[in-house]
Amino acid sequence: MSEFSRLIGVFVSPKEAFTDIVRRPRWWIPVILVSIFSSIFAVSYSNRVGFEQMMRQTLQQSPQAQSMPPEQMERAIAAGARIAQLASYGAVVSIAISVFVIAVVLLFLFDTIIGADIGLKRLMGIVGYAFLPTIVSSLLALLVMYLKAPEDFNIQNPLAFNAGAFLSSDTPLWLKSLAGSFDLFSFWIMALMAIGASAASRKLTFGKAFMTILFPWALYLLLKTGALVLRG
Repeated sequence: MSEFSRLIGVFVSPKEAFTDIVRRPRWWIPVILVSIFSSIFAVSYSNRVGFEQMMRQTLQQSPQAQSMPPEQMERAIAAGARIAQLASYGAVVSIAISVFVIAVVLLFLFDTIIGADIGLKRLMGIVGYAFLPTIVSSLLALLVMYLKAPEDFNIQNPLAFNAGAFLSSDTPLWLKSLAGSFDLFSFWIMALMAIGASAASRKLTFGKAFMTILFPWALYLLLKTGALVLRG
């Protein structure tokens, strides 16, 4: 398959696309594409809304921040906005690190525990191409951002594709975070990883691969929710 056919195939014919991807894994191509669209969104967000607004929304939801004096709150917002802006512009590095870390975790689960014998290079290709739906979410979030008033746009939940979008504003933070994790795009990405893994090894069916991928996701979700509950 040509590279263009691969990229389109991930969306319209993922089984065929990932069969070709595991033969010739090139993880850097989807990483660069996802990074470009993430950077476009970050620049647009900075111009349209501003990272100060994001930090203000975040701190307003934090019980600890409610006791801050106004001057300290403004300093925290300014410092957090600078850090968030720098982090968002380092999309290539952050996405590449994410692909590598996820691939290493899956390498342990699939190869060490199950004995699927996929290999790190092929897993990085699978994870990299599985990230392509984030381009769709970036474009949709960009559209919503320009349709809404800047003060009404919430970057932490820009699209109503997760359970958290339907909770009220006074919902506890841990519950809102937990509900927000049940996101259409997250499950889409995990399903693509499972298709890729099952294409790479005869020992893996789609169902077995998907359930294996769900395990570290559920563990991460449990730890994150527990930390938020302890913070109050």
